[in-house]
Amino acid sequence: MGKRQDAALQTRKKIIEPMKELLDEKKAEEINIEEITQRAHIANGSFYTHFKRKEDVISEVALLEYDVVKDFAFQSSDNIYEQTSAYLKKSVEIIEKNTLQVAQQWIKSVSAPLENENSGIKKYQFDKENILNLLIQAQNRQELNENAPVQVMAEMIMDNYYGAVVTWCINKGKERTLIESVEHYCLYGLKPMINIYKERL
Repeated sequence: MGKRQDAALQTRKKIIEPMKELLDEKKAEEINIEEITQRAHIANGSFYTHFKRKEDVISEVALLEYDVVKDFAFQSSDNIYEQTSAYLKKSVEIIEKNTLQVAQQWIKSVSAPLENENSGIKKYQFDKENILNLLIQAQNRQELNENAPVQVMAEMIMDNYYGAVVTWCINKGKERTLIESVEHYCLYGLKPMINIYKERL
């Protein structure tokens, strides 16, 4: 990495860290750019060199937290149902912790991204790749049979996972919790689907 790239990365970190602190202190809509730049000890212009809006920083903060989810799922068990449900439940725990506003911003960045905005798409690709890898590994260790349509299964899991998040955002978290929705899906949707393709010993 060159000096300019390294400097850019350090500046991004300087912006992200204060945003983490501010999200612990107040609601996302109460945070302004000036607060972020003051805490980061940078000029407002430097902020806009790296991010278009504060919402982009919020999405980046949320994305960083998901790095732990992959390892958590893989280490939780060697059972594909338990691994996949652990991945989904841990993910939505983070979403709920990061508040409804962050989730709404994340969904917006996936479904209607601005020009050059990619944090939402990165999160979607990250999730899909991890879930697909869990299924492929289960197939490789012969827990799922060789005819299991792992690509289709991954897409169906993603549809239900993201659908639960969208519904939670639409209802503004007033009905069941996001974790409850995902627990219901895992029990009544994910488990039966996996059982269809379990290797019969």
